[in-house]
Amino acid sequence: MEHERALVLRIKEHRVTLLARNRGLVKVAAYTQPILLGSVIRCILCKQGGRARADEIELLAAPFAIACDDLLFLHHVLELCGAFIPEGVRAPEVFDALMVLYTPCASGLSSLCKKLFLCRLLVGMGLYDRLPRIGADVLAMILATPVDIARWSTIDLGSQRELDRWLLACVAGHPMIEQFNTVHFLTGRR
Repeated sequence: MEHERALVLRIKEHRVTLLARNRGLVKVAAYTQPILLGSVIRCILCKQGGRARADEIELLAAPFAIACDDLLFLHHVLELCGAFIPEGVRAPEVFDALMVLYTPCASGLSSLCKKLFLCRLLVGMGLYDRLPRIGADVLAMILATPVDIARWSTIDLGSQRELDRWLLACVAGHPMIEQFNTVHFLTGRR
């Protein structure tokens, strides 16, 4: 068994939902050490009696900068990943994009940069065949690798409005929309 990097998306009672870089979404019923929500860990994932288990847990990173700056946005990202990525589906490109939130540039992101990040995340999940109706050059910039947050502030107002409509439509189309706690991030209302 080899170690796996994973992002802790949700902790509820004695269950943890992880986004493992190479295994995708994994629901862990047992774990051997305390786990911090939103943290990046390294662990060994194994099956025990039909249930996933996380052993040899090591904390690699915690989202302190983004959590101090905007805890609601961090929670929104974790919630969307847990809701939109099917269990067992590999999503290494989504995992890699999320790692931007663990860098110093994640602190102080504008509302526009956060929405552009969400756009990249949702498109990276491959869930939507209809992309926002914005210019091809703007969309290419959003989806470029690596994530270039500095360039994202140059997007015109019309593209920003279309992006807002697209994000709301994506999230509103989820069957569990009523259970989301952070949708108001997109509407600006609490």
